[in-house]
Amino acid sequence: MKSLHSNILKLMDSIINKIADNIHDFSVSDQAFTRCRKLNSTDLIKLILNMGAGSLNSEIFHAFPDINSRMTASAFEQQKAKLKPECFKEIMLELSRANNVLQLLDNQYLVVAIDGSDFDQPFNPESENIFRGKDGRIYCQLHVNALYDVLNKLYLDMVIQPRQKMDEREAALTMLKKLAQQEKDFLVLMDRGYISFNLIENCNRLKHCHYVMRSKSGDGAFKEIVAMSNHEYDIDLSCRVTSSHYYYVTHKDTEKFLHLILHKKHHYKAVRSKNTRDQRWDFEDMCDVRFRVCKFRINPPGSDDEWEVLITNLDRNEYPLARMKEIYHLRWGIETSFRELKYDLSGIQFHSKKDQFVYMEIYAHFAMYNAVSLSIIASSKPYTQGKYQYQIDFKMACCIWRRYFSISDNSDKNFTQLLLDVAFYLTPIRPGRKDKRNLKVKLVVGFPYRLAA
Repeated sequence: MKSLHSNILKLMDSIINKIADNIHDFSVSDQAFTRCRKLNSTDLIKLILNMGAGSLNSEIFHAFPDINSRMTASAFEQQKAKLKPECFKEIMLELSRANNVLQLLDNQYLVVAIDGSDFDQPFNPESENIFRGKDGRIYCQLHVNALYDVLNKLYLDMVIQPRQKMDEREAALTMLKKLAQQEKDFLVLMDRGYISFNLIENCNRLKHCHYVMRSKSGDGAFKEIVAMSNHEYDIDLSCRVTSSHYYYVTHKDTEKFLHLILHKKHHYKAVRSKNTRDQRWDFEDMCDVRFRVCKFRINPPGSDDEWEVLITNLDRNEYPLARMKEIYHLRWGIETSFRELKYDLSGIQFHSKKDQFVYMEIYAHFAMYNAVSLSIIASSKPYTQGKYQYQIDFKMACCIWRRYFSISDNSDKNFTQLLLDVAFYLTPIRPGRKDKRNLKVKLVVGFPYRLAA
């Protein structure tokens, strides 16, 4: 086992106790948690953190096996209503800073990925997350934008938005500006849904920021990229961007690749669709947006051509085309983390309809993901004998962590036993697998159909 700077069970307890000591910073009123109740703030936070896929009563039963200390579901709901969801986001952030020995790309860059995922919540007609789908159905859905450290497998930040009003680029920019304040060089990986002139120029001007963004190669891509033939490219581009409609109209025929950022007033449009969204532009009226474009084939020669286009500001000499493929492949780690959080940690099994409580449970699951991940970092020992290398089974690590966390014994001996149990369950790493993603609609599991055990 690897040596870690602290006992994660003890670290979690210290973070919870620190929040409990300053509970009024995380409560809805100054009068909250002032009276002596059967369920105090510390036990309340631990109970919410350790919730799984069971019904609410079963979760309370397992958390408080002694009937004298057990409370009703109604009493739990009343205590929970006094707490702000940001309490659990603070726990997640504290845990994300707990790893002192960070893995860096080439001992230089912290590699992070930004992506979003949808969460369906039980239907609530008073929710701010009501969403109307293409089929006309109305349901409640929110969108979680996450900043994920792909090498150290920790969530560093997140922004929750209603699915109907989500703005992934705005959320990405908010998280990147916070990350840039840490005065560390970082490399951010983003999929093609994020690419825009405004985000690229913001990344160009952000201190310590390096980026690799995937771009479309056909319809919807920048004109300069669409004009590229089906060959490998590694070139520098400079796109001239203007927010002046007059300049665009008078120069678009002479400047072939001039780009117009839509003006906020749209005074030059006689008819405008109600669905038209303004494009954000944070800079001067005229700007040259510079970046490097890498285009390469992603399938074997002889089959139908499939091309990938990446936009970056990494140095070409340090990171040639072949290396760029490997770097962008790291982005898949955030997709895997969403699956683990949703299904291994029961991150989609909510125990309330109210928005405040749903946000609370989402933050709690992200915090628990970081706790489990830190334990895996401490216990993982690469096993290379045989055909495959092996890694810790994340699902079993979640199960083991929940059990030890519920015991409320944070001694070093107990944590060592936790690490031994986690390291016992291994799963092989099979590189080069290309299974097609099988996307299915995931429905909310109703309260009456939750697990009793």
